[in-house]
Amino acid sequence: MSAAAGASAAAGMSAAGASAAAGASGGTPPATGSRPAATSLMLPISMEHHKEAPLFNVHYPTSLPEGVSKLPVIVWANGGCVNSDFTWKPLFERWAKGGFVVLSLSNDAPPDDLVAQLGMLGMSTKKEHAQLIDSATALNMTGPLAGKLDLERVIVSGNSCGGVTALEVAAEDKRTAAVFVLSGSSALGDTDTKIMGAIKVPVGYIVGSASEDVAAPNAQADYGALTEGIPAMVVSRKSGDHMTVSTDPMIAPQVADIALNWMDLAVHGTKAAHEALTSPNVCGVCTPGDWTLKAKGIETLQR
Repeated sequence: MSAAAGASAAAGMSAAGASAAAGASGGTPPATGSRPAATSLMLPISMEHHKEAPLFNVHYPTSLPEGVSKLPVIVWANGGCVNSDFTWKPLFERWAKGGFVVLSLSNDAPPDDLVAQLGMLGMSTKKEHAQLIDSATALNMTGPLAGKLDLERVIVSGNSCGGVTALEVAAEDKRTAAVFVLSGSSALGDTDTKIMGAIKVPVGYIVGSASEDVAAPNAQADYGALTEGIPAMVVSRKSGDHMTVSTDPMIAPQVADIALNWMDLAVHGTKAAHEALTSPNVCGVCTPGDWTLKAKGIETLQR
């Protein structure tokens, strides 16, 4: 798996910054009606594999939360930019139960030895990552999700190398409403200041410890390279390297919960999500003392 990405407090944002954070396409529209916090939901879900290029799996709720008519969308690229997503299935399932529709690049044939099969699988690209937004548009026109997707609330997301393509897409594609990166950054083993300067939507990272996760320092550098006023966070684990925070099944429920709160806050402005992220434990299922939040401007996301 490829590497790239970084963690503790909060800062303010000027009115001009708030305008920039609204996004290159005019920003995420305000939330309407009474929407429950995503982490409070445990909706029934389903998964389907779609064989139209780019190949992807979609995890989605089979019922809508009360008072909700449209669901935000997550488009995900895998660690190593591999076209096999089974490692991160626990994240997708939790996010779908929380009321998000997750499209993840996948050939639907996970090999026994991921590294040995990497050449056969091929590697996903920025283009394919962005094409998942087109795929979401198609899903919104027919089938069980017809008319149910909120295409103004698209979160571009990924792990490691998939985080690189997520940030590349966010820098160019005005359909992006927010970004979430798991142990990754804007360039493999580095930071691309041009990409970070072009991003105008909220960006959140989860990384391992600064001394163990090779991605952590680069995520911190990404955070510092964002244009002033763009809301952002880096949540760091007390211990754990790149592979641990990215793929450990024992840690995955905590990663999923932190990320779900970030995405809920970024696209819906949910107050409970902000309160969870800024709490001492950072998330409701997190082990006390294991996680630390570093943030700027996230309080301005509340609506």
